[in-house]
Amino acid sequence: MKRSIKVSRICALCMAVMICLSGCGKDFDAAGYVQAILDLTFQGDISRASEFMEEASGESLMRAYQDSIDRFVAANITSGMEIGELKTTRFADLVSQMFMTMRYSVGDADQTGRKEYEVSVDIWPADVFIRFRQFLVADSVKMAEKIEAGEYKGATEEETDQMILNDIVNHAYELLDTACMDIGFGEKETVVLRVNAGKGQEYSVDEDDMDGLIRKILRLDEIQG
Repeated sequence: MKRSIKVSRICALCMAVMICLSGCGKDFDAAGYVQAILDLTFQGDISRASEFMEEASGESLMRAYQDSIDRFVAANITSGMEIGELKTTRFADLVSQMFMTMRYSVGDADQTGRKEYEVSVDIWPADVFIRFRQFLVADSVKMAEKIEAGEYKGATEEETDQMILNDIVNHAYELLDTACMDIGFGEKETVVLRVNAGKGQEYSVDEDDMDGLIRKILRLDEIQG
């Protein structure tokens, strides 16, 4: 059975949080808006987001946050594996806890156009996925040896495959948990997020810029294959 966890292709967070959150108004606070997006994305903190989206309930904002976590887990950790809801929830809870440790500091906004801003954000990249990948590579070698030695023996081929899958999932959770318990952070880097208003007069962060920030803060760009 082929190992299904796509460590070398971990993607950035789903943009559902950012899509749900928009800002408008004459005196737009671009730096505050970026802070709200980052706090909701990484902390699950809806307090600032509520200021920019007054019509949205706290429940809907939390649902958007949880959806983004669930999609991240489904796309990057449990992709291709049929596992139960309980194990999926455990992964989601672990990822949420890990995202809450991310370090960032939003700077001032520079207005570069009539409805265009650039907001600088200092980030301290975390090594959690670097270490997680290293753990998985080492574990995959051991798993392959056990499979080759015939240590997984079910009554049917399907049962054998399920036994292997259970070990893969359980090991992945344990290894990610281990990586999360001792996260290291690199030197400060500064990224710039562009914020502008579209035709609907609603402001949004440039998706490529946001994607780049997430890749850098999680060091995903270093393990892309």
